[in-house]
Amino acid sequence: WSLPTFWSAIVLLAIFYGALGWFPPGRLSPEAQSIVHSAEWVGYTGLYTIDAILNRNLFVFVDALRHLFLPVLNLVIVGNAGIMRVMRSSLLEELHKEYVMAARTKGVPEKVVINKHAMRNAMIPVVTMAGVLVASFLTGLVITETVFEFKGLGYWAAHAATQLDFPAVLAFALFSGIVFVVSNLLVDILYAYLDPRIRLG
Repeated sequence: WSLPTFWSAIVLLAIFYGALGWFPPGRLSPEAQSIVHSAEWVGYTGLYTIDAILNRNLFVFVDALRHLFLPVLNLVIVGNAGIMRVMRSSLLEELHKEYVMAARTKGVPEKVVINKHAMRNAMIPVVTMAGVLVASFLTGLVITETVFEFKGLGYWAAHAATQLDFPAVLAFALFSGIVFVVSNLLVDILYAYLDPRIRLG
C-alpha cells in the first residue's frame, strides 16, 4: 500500500524487460512504428490498440499491448493493495454485525449472506477510497509514464514542468481537479445506490 510508484516501476522494468525481455518500455517497437507511420496506416483515434483493430493489424495490436502491460500493472498493484486491505477489514467487520447473524439464523446460505448483505455495506469505505485513488492515479501517471517512456498525459505533464511550460502545467492541474471533482460526485452517487438510507440532497 505504501509502495512508491517510481520504485515499483523500476523493479518491474528491471525484471520484465531487463532480465526477461518480455515487456519493453515506450509505446511501440521500431517495427510497429514503421507500420504506424506508413501511408497505409489510418490513425482514427491516436490510440494504437484501437487503431490497430480498425486497421486490422494484429502485429501492432499485440505490440501495443506489450508496451501497455507494465505501466498498467504498475498503477494497478500500487492502488489495488490498499483497496484489498480496506475491503477485507470492512467485510470482516460487517460479518460480525447483528443483521448478518440474523440472516444466518434464518438459514440463508453463506454465499448469499456475504454477497447480498455483507458485501454491499462493506463496499462503502472501499468506494470512498477508490474515489481518492482515481484522482491519485494522475500523479502516478506522471511517474509511471516517465519511467517507462510511455508518451501519454503524465509524460507530457512531466516534460512541460521541466520545460517551464506554465500553461501546460496549469492545464494538467485543471484537468486533475476536474477528475477529482467528477470522481467524488460518482462516489456520492454510489453511496446512494449501496445504502438506501443515504439520500442525495
